[in-house]
Parts: sequence; structure tokens; C-alpha cells
Amino acid sequence: METIANKKIVIMGGTGFLGKFLIKQLLDSKANVILLSRNTSMLSDFYEATISGQLTIINGDVLDKSFLQNSINKVDSIINLCGILYENKSGDFDRVHSDLPAMLGEISTEKKIKSLIHVSALGVFEKSKSSYSRSKASGERRLLENFPKGIIMRPSLLFGKGDNFFGQFSEMASISPFLPLISGKTKFQPVFVNDVAKSILNVLFKKNNKSSIYALGGNYSYTFENLLKILLKIKGIKRFFIPLNPNLMMLPALFLERLPKPPFTVDQMKLLKHDNILNGDLPGLKELGIEPSDMEEELIKIYSK
Repeated sequence: METIANKKIVIMGGTGFLGKFLIKQLLDSKANVILLSRNTSMLSDFYEATISGQLTIINGDVLDKSFLQNSINKVDSIINLCGILYENKSGDFDRVHSDLPAMLGEISTEKKIKSLIHVSALGVFEKSKSSYSRSKASGERRLLENFPKGIIMRPSLLFGKGDNFFGQFSEMASISPFLPLISGKTKFQPVFVNDVAKSILNVLFKKNNKSSIYALGGNYSYTFENLLKILLKIKGIKRFFIPLNPNLMMLPALFLERLPKPPFTVDQMKLLKHDNILNGDLPGLKELGIEPSDMEEELIKIYSK
């Protein structure tokens, strides 16, 4: 495997949850990172790296192909972390999850990029009833059609400091005696954000990757209900669960998804009907030399009093 030090690596979606952990690991590995983003907030997170020139931030619309072509020059690798949980306008899923990866595949071939890594999601497929899932699967296919040596990473539920799942429910539990339990028996296989970041580094310039697709999950699967119980136990508090059926939540979701930042959507209710766990068909963390971190140990570091 080639060393990462001094390699020029372009990242899209780097201002999100996974992005901040990944950029830190890349900077620690002495890579030169170019972040393409509309968001300038990362300047404060990595001030020293931007001053030294190890991190460069280029502002622009990553969905604009001409912007991408002008910004991606003489680089070694591209990492795409762009993803959205809901649409602000119709077609957003396709634009972000399908059109962007396809464009990156074309650009990688055109500019002879050494490696292109695209972070998708576990369990996506093109015949899903969920628009999120369909668009993610479409993006994987189109990227590999345009750049066959691309690498797809499919993580299950990401956890870590500042995550969307435990972080959201922890805040909710701090102000409410009740917690919604939508599809409590649905299973997840949470994976630590640092492990996913490390897995991306491990495949960056690795020759003879065992697969073009990696499925990333922790050692154990848990039901939605079990995850909330573990969180409450670590926080040392008790809360009442309100069991909710995804089918019954479709109607309120239809109205709530019109909000600028909806708490949940119809599409998310469709996703919650299906387990999000590894099936053993694809290589994962262990094949990349990573022992999955223990979820409860990591959550204790974050949430215990």
C-alpha cells in the first residue's frame, strides 16, 4: 500500500459527521486535503491545518460539474461523503446520491485519478420502496460504470460524539419523560465513526482490494429498542417508550416532511420497516485489518455522568 503522506486528496461532504473524523485522520497521516464545500465552518475546526496549507477549502456547488472539473486537478484521490436524509425539493436524492457519484466517476476516468472512494449506506438497492435507498444504489452502480476501480463503502448506523442517532435521542431524553419507539424491533449493526474513517484510509491506495464494495458494521446487531435502553442505562435515567408503527406514522410524516428540517419523513418510515445489518456476503472492517470498536464502551465515554 502506498503511503498517504503528501498525497493530494479531494473530499466532498467533509463538513458532516463522518467528514470531520476522516479529515482529522487524513491530516494526522500528513495528507494534503482539499475540501470542496459551500460551508466555511471547517476553517475554525482545523485552523492550524488551513494556515499551514495542509487543508485547502474551496467554496462552490459540488453538484455543478464544471466546478468539480475546475477544482479537481492533479490530485491522487477523491472521497465522496455527500448524503442527505431528506429532500428539500423533489429530485434532491437523485441529484446528491446518484448524479454526483456518476459525475465523479466520469471525472476520475477523465483525469486518471488513482482512487475514488464513495460512502454509500448498508442495505440499499434499486428496487426499494424508499427513494433514499433507490438513489443510493443507483449512485453506486453509475459510479462503477464510469470508474470500474472505484470503491464503495456501505456503513450501517454510524455512532460517535455528535452522531444523528444517539445524540438526538440523548437530547430528547434530557427534556422529555417519553421517547418515541418507531419500529422497535428493527435491527441495526452500529459502527463507530472512527472505524469507518480508518477503513477509508486503509483502502485509499491499497492495491488488489478484495472487493469494490465493503459492508461496514460493528460486532453485534441490536433492535431499535435495545439501542435506546443501552443509551438510557449509560445516562443513568429512566424514560417511558411510546411504541409507534411505521405504517401508522406515514400520515403525520406526510405533513412533518414539509418542514425545513423534518423530525421524520415518509421515506424514513419505509426504511425503518427493514433491518440494517450485515449479511456476510461482502468484506468489511476485519478484512481491512480493523477490529470493530465496542459500542457500549464508546458510548460510556460520551454519555456517562
